[in-house]
Amino acid sequence: MDGAAGQAGPGADLDAVSLLFGSVSRARRTSWVGRMARLIPPTDTVRDSYLRGEAETALEAGLPTGWLEEAAADFAGFVERRRQARELWGVPVTELWLVDGTDYLGTVVIRHRLTPALEREGGHLGYHVVPGHRRRGHATRMLAQARAVCRRLGLDEVLVTCAETNTASRRVIEANGGVLDGVLDGEARYRVPTSRS
Repeated sequence: MDGAAGQAGPGADLDAVSLLFGSVSRARRTSWVGRMARLIPPTDTVRDSYLRGEAETALEAGLPTGWLEEAAADFAGFVERRRQARELWGVPVTELWLVDGTDYLGTVVIRHRLTPALEREGGHLGYHVVPGHRRRGHATRMLAQARAVCRRLGLDEVLVTCAETNTASRRVIEANGGVLDGVLDGEARYRVPTSRS
């Protein structure tokens, strides 16, 4: 991890998140047991856990968190902008959040079509699970639910890419029927059917 957050040790990141957006109890982090996470349009009902989770994600990756302070100042407006049809990477996108009650677990961005650049890296889907909710099957469920949305958008098959060395991501993609289409510049490229498998 780059920057000062990466030099302060593993606990410093969570301390910085707590300072920005409050602490999360251990019981709250494990409250997913026995419930079902759903992929839904962005919602303000997960405000606190969204801000904490995205701060943890940004700090872990050494990315700036200033955008989260702006989001916190007008979260309802932020959510409304995220729910609207947008264009990113030169294509229309749909953003959905994986939530469980008031717990925000992660984000998926669906790109409705591909550009030559997205064909090389990025593909139709980009997604992440926030650090406090990883290794619980959420990424697999998120991708499965995103496939259904892609099917409704008229996509029979989607391209999903990840780093060739990212074994966990490769397992998630393969669990969703992904078939390796090759490796290009260190990116494993999978073709994933949107039909039920």
